[in-house]
Amino acid sequence: MKKLMFICLTALMAFSAKAQSAKTLNSYISYATFNVTGENASPYIETYITFERGSLIYAKNADGQYNATINITMLFKQGESIKNYGKYTLNSPAVTDTTAISGYFMDMQRYQLANGTYTLEVTLEDENNKTQNPLRIEDQIVVDFPEKICFSSIIGLESFAKAETESSCTKSGFDVVPMMIPYYPETANKLSYYCEIYNTKKQLGAEGKYLLNTYICAFENGTKLSNFFITKRMNAKDTEVVLGTMDISSLPSGNYYLVLEARDRNNDIIGLNRFFFQRSNPNYHVDPQALQAIDTDFIFSGKINSIDSLRKYIVSCYPVSTQVEREYAEELIKTDDIKTMQQYFYTFWSSRNTIEPEKAWLQYLAQVRRCDLSFKSVNSPGSRTDRGVIFLKYGAPDRIVQEYNEPGAYPYEIWHYYVLGTQRNKKFVFMTKDLATNDFQLIHSDAVGEVSNFRWTNEIYFRTYGTYYDYNVDDVVNPNSYGDRAKDYYDNPR
Repeated sequence: MKKLMFICLTALMAFSAKAQSAKTLNSYISYATFNVTGENASPYIETYITFERGSLIYAKNADGQYNATINITMLFKQGESIKNYGKYTLNSPAVTDTTAISGYFMDMQRYQLANGTYTLEVTLEDENNKTQNPLRIEDQIVVDFPEKICFSSIIGLESFAKAETESSCTKSGFDVVPMMIPYYPETANKLSYYCEIYNTKKQLGAEGKYLLNTYICAFENGTKLSNFFITKRMNAKDTEVVLGTMDISSLPSGNYYLVLEARDRNNDIIGLNRFFFQRSNPNYHVDPQALQAIDTDFIFSGKINSIDSLRKYIVSCYPVSTQVEREYAEELIKTDDIKTMQQYFYTFWSSRNTIEPEKAWLQYLAQVRRCDLSFKSVNSPGSRTDRGVIFLKYGAPDRIVQEYNEPGAYPYEIWHYYVLGTQRNKKFVFMTKDLATNDFQLIHSDAVGEVSNFRWTNEIYFRTYGTYYDYNVDDVVNPNSYGDRAKDYYDNPR
């Protein structure tokens, strides 16, 4: 499932009741793409819009209860041509008391789209709250189902069951209810998922077989977690429905991918897709006994005898650390326990390169030093700045736009990655208000798990549009006057 945008999201926090007139619509939007194989092959996209109940204005209905009403417009465009659209009004579940509304509800729709790249434009308006401007979101989406083995999107599920009757939630004979938000709190011990695999029969033959590996890996570095790995032998089909559940009760807090991977008889990957999710599990901790079993006389980090150097090196690894590693490291460097630091540092790099952990560290250190030289700001070494962190996480971008003198704009950079793991054409926008500081902040990216802000042009052009014009923070600034180039650079990197 592709994340589009958090809009003033207060998910996972208790809702505090406030005056209805002061409310602002809060929503989370995502989508997934699927295919229908056979003679009438027809790709389609499912959209999922989750609304925070308490962010909406409720009005009395004919039954004496109360509903919120949202006007929704969805446009799928190629250039100026609209290829599909939806325009409809959605009513929330009814309530009898508007003084303590909490929780969420979801709207799901399906739209038929041919293979191709589209601009998705979404407008959301609270019908009962005309004082608030409609929310407008824009994103690029890709529908790509070639005539070879490929995967649909993977969707995390709240629940699934055999369908008794056909409904909007029915897929392949099952009623599947998508997760409203890809977040699994401490109380959630199961991760259920749905996916479809296409064309294995066409590529492998009617008697063909393949292995389907399902596993969890760390978002930051792709490390596979050995305790969360399932392998199953599959028979080739036109369409294979994958519906499963994985126990995540012992999964530490952090950002992860659920990965589905098909391999042929030669163990070559013939298809793959991933689902990003977040986990909160405060009961899990790094095992100190496992660290203490490491003899520092025989490891490379045992030769690092300066506690200040060890602290500096451990901190430099934060961009490629998992959340659990970082939380443990932050507490560890507050101590004077140099031996445990040496043991932890070795464990960190041996988990990345079991055979040559020191080589992996030295290669990374070279990149840290490169960042320190290139991105140093007045307040921070380059490896700790936003540009340095992104460079260390993902490597050098394929293209960089550096625009420091555009009239009316703060200095900005746009980094473009052709390939970012399984993601394609991902961009990062950095901005500074004072070029002398060289402190560029990440204000937007369309990469999974990074800061996403569809109003990023507002920040770049606030110098002009926020000061001299009738400026509204709810609108998206897309300047088209002479010299305003940020949106064009973003859409057409060069």
